[in-house]
Amino acid sequence: MSKVASDSRQHPASIRNLVSIDDFGNDEIIGLFEAAKAFSVDLRAHAHLCPGSISASLFYEASTRTRLSFESAMLRLGGGVLTAAEMKSMSAQKGESLADTVRVVSGYADMIVLRHPSEGAARLAARYATVPVVNAGDGSHEHPTQTLCDLYTLWIERGRLEGLDVVLAGDLRYSRTIHSFIFALARFRANIVCVPHPGLELPDYVLRRLHEEYGTEPIRADARQLGDLAGESDAMYLTPNKPHQLSLFTELSALEVGRVDALYMTRPQTERHHGESAERYMRVGAETMALEPLRDALVMHPLPRRDEIDASVDGDPRGVYFKQAARGVPIRMAIGAYLLGAIDLPGARPVPTASSVFHDQPAGPSPCPNTTCITHTEARHVQPAFRLRGRHPLRAACAYCAQELASPWVGSRTERQFDARSSDWAESLDVEDLVFLGDEREAHERGFTRR
Repeated sequence: MSKVASDSRQHPASIRNLVSIDDFGNDEIIGLFEAAKAFSVDLRAHAHLCPGSISASLFYEASTRTRLSFESAMLRLGGGVLTAAEMKSMSAQKGESLADTVRVVSGYADMIVLRHPSEGAARLAARYATVPVVNAGDGSHEHPTQTLCDLYTLWIERGRLEGLDVVLAGDLRYSRTIHSFIFALARFRANIVCVPHPGLELPDYVLRRLHEEYGTEPIRADARQLGDLAGESDAMYLTPNKPHQLSLFTELSALEVGRVDALYMTRPQTERHHGESAERYMRVGAETMALEPLRDALVMHPLPRRDEIDASVDGDPRGVYFKQAARGVPIRMAIGAYLLGAIDLPGARPVPTASSVFHDQPAGPSPCPNTTCITHTEARHVQPAFRLRGRHPLRAACAYCAQELASPWVGSRTERQFDARSSDWAESLDVEDLVFLGDEREAHERGFTRR
């Protein structure tokens, strides 16, 4: 780590944000861990790094650990904090858009830490802010700083990340911590066993991305050795596409779970459920921890918990969830110091250009199928945008919440014609010329004619 002797504000084109776990490369992540480990030796010894810097906490949803650990981290770096922990009492109550809010707050602070109920809100904020933006959770989309805390705990406790065998259990559909965590585990070539509560399985777009971008192979798993924890769950095993890494299972015909390095539990995210039931939710107790596959497993949880981890596990040395929470301070110190330019890290990625993230759609309804995406919840203030995922077939995702666009029709801005997305013509269009259309009626109403 080295201090950067500069008090000048960064130009927006050079700003690094942490909106998604994808914003940091693997080398940067390990560099953050090394910095956090150095900070944790004496948390009070680093106030010289960010004197005069201010972090603004904009929390549109409740938070205890994330907000307090970020504010503690900034104070320990020698900076200050501005807290808006109940945004309903701020100008948002008067109808101010998130885009306007972050533009204003950028003039008050050197970094913005944002929590928001809409997926893609942090990406929107990063687009308009002139200071670094950190995603502290956007709906059920991502929570990258929690993921870094989780990975850091695994790295400290196990000494490595590559090849670990990790069970993810509970609400895998709506838990944003799970979505960030599973992408990061895949990047570090971990083996992942998904044990969801029935009806709360991983979203299809997450599985598709794991397969296409990280080379994981989803295989049905026999999790009966996990006892009541698995229950009626339809367990799935995700492994890097290498046959020798099928070591978790005793035989290919059964694919039984044999040994686990860490069990990551999540609470039911009932505030985001759409009719799903959380009855008979899985529970980890002393009997669970006595099972052979979990004999040496760490028990992790992003907290807060309800009843999914019994208090009897609190005194078990394998239960590291309170250590995990405490480690949020040094890891967020490392994040803040890095984004504010106070320390350098190896393997730093170039700042992504706007054109690599956003391809704006012309005025019209949002093509994003996710109704809780920021393009729907702030429709008056947000121009929908997409990010190209593939050409053959033509695939794109919402640039804000990463949900794949289901639009069956594609139009050309210049030709003012449209055709099926699967057509050769559509696949040949320049990315800046593409318009995703919901149906033929919408296409005609917007002035497109069928080829």
